[in-house]
Amino acid sequence: MAFNKDEMHAPTWMDQAFFEKVLKHSENDSTVTVGALKIVPGSKVGEHYASIIFRAAVSYRSRGKDLETSLIVKTIPAEEGMKKEFLKNGALFETETLMYNTVVPEMYRLLKAAGDDTELGPRLLYSASDPHWVMVFSDLAVRGYTVKSGQMDLEESKMLYAKLARWHAASTYLADSLPVMKTLDKGLGNMDIKEFKPMWTSYIITLSEVCREWPGYESYGDRLEQISEAIFDKLKNVYTLDESTRYHVLNHGDLHAKNCMYKIVEGKTEDILLLDYQISMWGSPAVDLIYSMYNSVSYETRNSHRDELIKFYYDEFVAALNRFGYLKKIPTLVDLHVEITKCGHLETFLICTFLPFMMLTMEELMPQPPPNAEEGVEFDFADADKMKEMIRHCMTHPKCETAMKKYLPMLLHKGLLDV
Repeated sequence: MAFNKDEMHAPTWMDQAFFEKVLKHSENDSTVTVGALKIVPGSKVGEHYASIIFRAAVSYRSRGKDLETSLIVKTIPAEEGMKKEFLKNGALFETETLMYNTVVPEMYRLLKAAGDDTELGPRLLYSASDPHWVMVFSDLAVRGYTVKSGQMDLEESKMLYAKLARWHAASTYLADSLPVMKTLDKGLGNMDIKEFKPMWTSYIITLSEVCREWPGYESYGDRLEQISEAIFDKLKNVYTLDESTRYHVLNHGDLHAKNCMYKIVEGKTEDILLLDYQISMWGSPAVDLIYSMYNSVSYETRNSHRDELIKFYYDEFVAALNRFGYLKKIPTLVDLHVEITKCGHLETFLICTFLPFMMLTMEELMPQPPPNAEEGVEFDFADADKMKEMIRHCMTHPKCETAMKKYLPMLLHKGLLDV
């Protein structure tokens, strides 16, 4: 996770000519001219993890009218580092472009035909790969959507799983008529993660060291150390398509709370939209359910309502398939729980790596406050000592200690700490 300094200032190519090209395309008007232009960072520290994002307030003239719009621009980091290396070949942008231009519109057509006006996420206005990988979206903030700190309570979690159930059901129905979905295979566990593997391994090793300092948890240290390398083969198995089962869906792939926007009215969340389809992949529905259960749902909600939320998701999934007129055999709730069990090592991985960063605020994550956050914050992944300091700080935070002491025995009893 990093917030690069080049996210604080837009690249030089993001100028009036660029936005004229975008608006000519989105407005279907070759005469568009852009006037005033203001570009600011599109997110705060810790709100995203890979691409860099800007928000552009654009004044323009189209069809004889003076207009204004707000746009979100997503592109690849310019500064050298892990994020640039990870994104450089454009594969994630290709997946997301396919999702926005082809897959999601088909989902909307299916939902609309079934009388369902569910909105899944933002509208893509423009995308290009040459000379720069870039995507431009409508700005959901204009419609009252915002990000929020913290993970989701029960009602928000149900909103999330209602959307996810429709997403999965639509992909199930469209599987034969839209086979391109089945080609999407760059999920977290089967993409090239060589840049991240040493970092994730260090998280597990650090947790193993911390466990040896907790009375009664010393034995977990050896188990975690032993699984710190083996977990990646097990993760790959989770993300590899199992042809022996027909229970496959198109997974969002990265369903965490910071990849959502929330419409909050008088302190109450009324709607949630899903962002970032860069690692959407065809596979077991357990991938999205497990991933979101730890990365979106709050600690308290997950512990008290896990099975309730899985049942809620399943009922919404079946109801959507029935509305679509799906004629094939629908998997049972038991089938879904079997998938979740089969994919259990994803829980091990997430608990030992991602969970602390999802539970803690940015202020809680940092061992020391940054000297000047206005100019951006960077984590130097190459500095092993500083990274270990930050990881240890996270793992020993009281919130994380409580979570680890609850979840490590659960993993042990399920056999998910076995090599």
